Amino acid sequence: MSQTNPSRNASRLSTPVRLGVAAVAACFIAGPVLSNPVNPVVVKGTASFNQAGNLLTVTNSNGAIINWDKFSIKAGETTHFAQTSASSAVMNRVLNDPTAIYGTLSSNGRVWLINPAGIMVGPGGRIDTAGFVASTLNIRNEDFLAGRKLFVNDGMARDIINQGEIRTPSGGSVYLIGNNVSNQGIITTPKGETILAAGATVSLIDSATPGVKVDITGAEGNATNLGTITAEAGRIGIAGVIVRNSGMLNASSVVSEGGRVFLKASQDAYVDGNGRIVTTGTKGGSVAVLGNRVAIMDQAEIDASGANGGGQILVGGDFQGRNPEIPNASISYFGKDAVLKADATDNGDGGKVIIWADDTTRAYGSISVRGGGEWRGRRLRRGFRTPLSGFPGTHRP
Repeated sequence: MSQTNPSRNASRLSTPVRLGVAAVAACFIAGPVLSNPVNPVVVKGTASFNQAGNLLTVTNSNGAIINWDKFSIKAGETTHFAQTSASSAVMNRVLNDPTAIYGTLSSNGRVWLINPAGIMVGPGGRIDTAGFVASTLNIRNEDFLAGRKLFVNDGMARDIINQGEIRTPSGGSVYLIGNNVSNQGIITTPKGETILAAGATVSLIDSATPGVKVDITGAEGNATNLGTITAEAGRIGIAGVIVRNSGMLNASSVVSEGGRVFLKASQDAYVDGNGRIVTTGTKGGSVAVLGNRVAIMDQAEIDASGANGGGQILVGGDFQGRNPEIPNASISYFGKDAVLKADATDNGDGGKVIIWADDTTRAYGSISVRGGGEWRGRRLRRGFRTPLSGFPGTHRP
């Protein structure tokens, strides 16, 4: 392993992230003229439209596709899609200005919103649907109708920002897909799935597992969470060229096993600031932070503890970098004030924590994989909670 200065590594890794956040915000400096969506044209299925004051109600068949001249919702307005069931879906394709939602978008079914000019859920904006897909990458009508989640940047895709609140009922899903994606608000998908994905091509394959494939070309594709994403006992994924979590990612559960959280970058993946990732439960869940260069730094904390057994945390790769299913980092950095925990808090064995890089690993923080209850005395030797210095390669308790 080569010797490098950890502070220099952290500085070098952080610069592209700051640029990425600025690029996301730039898309909405000049906002569109707001109103409920206007000028609909039904291109597949059936839909009827009723405007009553500040409420626009769209009643659509399953699989309906609607082209809109503009699609924005100002504060105090509501656009509601009345669908046949929670599994019904409607795709809305916007042809002109960026979308800005400061009011309410609601539905008993799933709503897709495709707008290459940009999508923003502003402060006070609320989306309450059985499922929500927002993309500035294009998708063919044929793929939508066939259930194929294949999104392609046709050269016009802008950014997605959430500063409001997006929520689904139990088992729902939220997918935000764009050139750059930033969550600065709240997303809630209990026992469901939330994915932020940024790239030239995004293909969501068997997402219920989840197995998310994100094909990325070029230098763009920053996916950032600065807010709160909660998927109780569910799944949370962030994927892009540069991936950053400085907020809260929570897939924990009080009554069942913790969920799964993954950060996957083709270049740099960070958990920094006061960023937290939590997959606690009756048994700890799993967390993977993967990329070419990976950093867990500042006061960041990852907790995959469980009452009856710890979970799994992978940073930069799996044990000795030998798992062909897990890509290895070239550089991994674990800051002195950061914390990784995969404890058994009541009974059972501690979990697994791996920090790996093919080239250089620097780990200085606190790692805990304690056993619990009747096992605690015997398992203490397998876990630790001590600062590490010059930590080479990997640790497996």
